[in-house]
Amino acid sequence: MVAAARRAAAARAVKAVLPSFDAAAQAMVARSGVPGAAVAVVAGDTAVYVRGFGVRRAGGSEPVDLGTVFQLGAVSEGFTSTMLASLVGEHKLAWDAPVHKYWPGFDLWEPWVSDHVTLRDLLAMRSGLPAHAGNELLAFGYGRAEVLRRLRYLKPAAGFRAAFAGQEGLPTAAAVAAEHVTGSSWARLVRTRVLEPLGMTSTLLTAVAYAAAPDRATPSVSVGGVMQAQTPRSQDVLAPALGASSSIGDLVRYVRMHLNGGVVSGVRVAAADALAATQTPTTAAGADEQGPVSAALGWDVSSFDGVTVVAKAGDVASGSSALVSMAPADGVGIVVLANSYPEGHALAAALAATLYDLYIEGAPREDWLAAGGPAPAATAQPPAEVGARRPRALPEVPPADASAPRQRSVYEGVFAQKYYGPVTVSRGAGDTLRVRLGRGATIFYRPWSGDTWRDPVTGTAAVFTVAQRRATSVRLGLLGYGGREAVFAR
Repeated sequence: MVAAARRAAAARAVKAVLPSFDAAAQAMVARSGVPGAAVAVVAGDTAVYVRGFGVRRAGGSEPVDLGTVFQLGAVSEGFTSTMLASLVGEHKLAWDAPVHKYWPGFDLWEPWVSDHVTLRDLLAMRSGLPAHAGNELLAFGYGRAEVLRRLRYLKPAAGFRAAFAGQEGLPTAAAVAAEHVTGSSWARLVRTRVLEPLGMTSTLLTAVAYAAAPDRATPSVSVGGVMQAQTPRSQDVLAPALGASSSIGDLVRYVRMHLNGGVVSGVRVAAADALAATQTPTTAAGADEQGPVSAALGWDVSSFDGVTVVAKAGDVASGSSALVSMAPADGVGIVVLANSYPEGHALAAALAATLYDLYIEGAPREDWLAAGGPAPAATAQPPAEVGARRPRALPEVPPADASAPRQRSVYEGVFAQKYYGPVTVSRGAGDTLRVRLGRGATIFYRPWSGDTWRDPVTGTAAVFTVAQRRATSVRLGLLGYGGREAVFAR
């Protein structure tokens, strides 16, 4: 009774402030610079506010509507954890059973961890691996199975269950464990267990489906102060963590289900206790200006205006942002989708903060968009694509005492290590060296100083060690992310 009364009071408060919220949303979208956005508010098990703003493509004229599909980035993790909760509720999986029970082939660096890591550990991102482990392997052209296999060669950066680090590979591994148990693909499991029961007909799970959608928002970034449409990047390899796209209309049903213990309109998607586990704080992830922040299973849990908030933001570096944020005790949720990054991220955070301030406090404490949104939670991570984090770069101009390189034949050959695999060095056009990463990307390096070569695109170095007129190893600065060894031996 108390819980129901609280939700009823919150729904009344939200409905009372909707005119103020709508005025704020219109002004913020206009000021943010995003080409297009979609916003929805749920309260009292009803979508009390749903609106599209702007256009689907920068420079275009087609308006954003309730069926416009946006890339979701890390919001996809919630679809995966919801699907897993449905299997947990049927006792086909258990949050705290070792992953080896379901997938004996999944291994990490330490054998003891491999034997004890659970689905909860994977989704809460507390394996000890460094942040975004596995993402850099995408540049080598590896598929999902090979990326996950190579995680066993990456040394941990922290103790098992001792620290949070944002990941995409680990929720993907949890999804593969479900595939081993059921014999169905992740996409089929999500579609049959989450999307179809909820009637989410416009939600898509592959890059091909998103690219083919007639009503889709095209990502965009600001170039010289002008928004320019970008080609969407495929997230299929790590799709269980990054690859979904959806519309504001579909996500309203999704939020209602989460706020109602796994049920919408009499249709149960997951058992209430199994779903509640996905929203329960699991891993300490630091603090923001309002208190502790924790990672849950596909969600982040924090506090705003004294109310517990369960949320997930998803940003795609090619130019999309999404946010699903809920105050479960109040039965209130907000969804913001935008076709730009980072402007869309700031807009989503500001709109959520404004809504919570309005219905809880009666008025916004400040102009959240002008303030850059609330202070980022400790769990916030940059977009997960390789290259989203800027590696250390060399100056464009070599030092005054720079020496000439050796003949390129000294550097040519195949170099390798267990985690990344092989790189092949050969002669490029002109005076360049051509470095191919596995069967994926190719980088062209120019002479810089002696055995150090420079990539003019990223500014990063390839530094060779030479003995007896033959390169014995190469260090690729582009791959020197935290916790990774970027040296390849001949």
